[in-house]
Amino acid sequence: MLQFDDVLRYVLGEFGTYQKFCFLLLGLTSLSPVLQTFAPVYIQAETDHWCVVPGAENISELLCQNATHQVDCDTVVKTRTIPHEVVDDGCVNVTIFSQCERFHGVSMVELLHPFAPSLYANSTIPCDLGWEYDRSQYKSTVTQQFDLVCDRHYLNAMSTSIFMVGNFFGNTAFGLIMDKYGRMPGLLINVMSSVIFGVIQAFPVNYVMFAVTRFLLLLCCDILPGFVLATEFVGPSRRSRVGMMYCLFYSVGYMLLTLLAYFIREWWILQLVISLPNLLLLTYWWIIPESPRWLLSVGENAKADKIIRKIGKVNKVDVPTDLFDGKWRPLNDSKQEITRENSEQPSPITLLRLPNLRKKTLILCYIWMIDTIVYFGISYNTSALSGDDYVNAFLSALVEIPAYLIGIWMMDFRYFGRRWSVFITLMLSGLGCTCAVLVPTCGNIAWLEVTFAMVGKFAITASYGMIYVYSVELFPTPVRSIGVGVCSTSASLGGLLAPQLLLLKKYWKPLPFVAFGVTSLTAAMLTLQLPETRSKKLPETLEEGEQQGRKSSRTEKSRRLEDIETTAV
Repeated sequence: MLQFDDVLRYVLGEFGTYQKFCFLLLGLTSLSPVLQTFAPVYIQAETDHWCVVPGAENISELLCQNATHQVDCDTVVKTRTIPHEVVDDGCVNVTIFSQCERFHGVSMVELLHPFAPSLYANSTIPCDLGWEYDRSQYKSTVTQQFDLVCDRHYLNAMSTSIFMVGNFFGNTAFGLIMDKYGRMPGLLINVMSSVIFGVIQAFPVNYVMFAVTRFLLLLCCDILPGFVLATEFVGPSRRSRVGMMYCLFYSVGYMLLTLLAYFIREWWILQLVISLPNLLLLTYWWIIPESPRWLLSVGENAKADKIIRKIGKVNKVDVPTDLFDGKWRPLNDSKQEITRENSEQPSPITLLRLPNLRKKTLILCYIWMIDTIVYFGISYNTSALSGDDYVNAFLSALVEIPAYLIGIWMMDFRYFGRRWSVFITLMLSGLGCTCAVLVPTCGNIAWLEVTFAMVGKFAITASYGMIYVYSVELFPTPVRSIGVGVCSTSASLGGLLAPQLLLLKKYWKPLPFVAFGVTSLTAAMLTLQLPETRSKKLPETLEEGEQQGRKSSRTEKSRRLEDIETTAV
């Protein structure tokens, strides 16, 4: 029975000129999601801040008559008006200016006294007149604009959670849209919505408006539509390579964001720059066709035939005139009860009706969630490294490229395949995070902790890319977008938990890495329960998806033998 994978293998070519062209264009659609996902690193960056002191200019003139540099003057003023705090930086205790309190009721006489701070050390009040911010690195941020510091500090973290909640619902919604109305409508709705809400977010009148538009933006901005469409154009032997190469756009987008943020230090301008170019992607409606695989799954054979012949023309191959005649009617066979379910409207419930499909769905959801927790958990911690923030972020993105490239080789290597590749990378990530716990954070070998953490990130990045490809190959066509959408929803839950797990270091610094290590190891063990899919056809029906990786029972084997004997007679 001929299927679309057969057309790709024996007629069109598994990754011909037309597919390569679509792949490059669809890869650009992944830039916006990554830019919006990591934008808070810069637009919501926290900077040093101090209380606004009444009469600061007069105090500066009074105390800094002999100061040779403005920085020296600022230090003198702060010493007399801002109390000090002792904090633990992980190795030693250091003294810094308080960021949430100031001295209260200081007279000019007291300011001129050489021991002034000791006279009113206990006379402090919270910042009642606002804050001054260090703008040497960021000219403006959301944190500065809405004073999300001190007792309002939690609001900054809340916007990240709101973002993940929006992504949580958006993944499932777009999965439903793409499976019901098509891949291209889902993609273009995604693009247009991200432009609208991305621009609105650049001009919030208050924090509530910023948070709401942030939710709506990430509700509609996701990598899923372009990824599903790109992989459905590709044959089995090239699918893992294309899927992993698609993830390279994600790393490129991360590096691009770092470069843009380096040159654009006003947060609202940066937000516009990463949102407006998406308008160009709306031209894809006239350039990229609907997925023939999806069209066949809903019985639109005439439209699929037209697109297949267009692809054949560009790839310079002859498409048989009788391609849709004869035995190739996989979606019209209603003899099997399980096949009749393909005519029903697919939904997330469909994934749970069949036992084998349910098992695969639950395991994949867990792996996606852990991949996201560990990936974002380690990524958010890169700011703790010494050196320039922009350089660290750029290198953190750069290390992902070899991870994806090695992942491509692993998934196509016959001794690894999909299942063992995901297992190995999850195990390596778990071991890297666990070893990071055992290394002292201070002293001459402190660099070893960073090394183990980067090993963990390298491995989890490879696993992150692999699980996208693996999931596409495990879900049958009628529920593929819904399945990947549900898994992506689980990933959003992981993204929601990642910042919270980092708060565990308040109780014991290595505790987050303990969580990363243990969960990665358990996800690795669950991977062994999934079937191998390397170089195999994508399941086109629910029946094929249910039988994938399923061991035939003795009764089923006997029935098959009886059928063979009956046919022979």
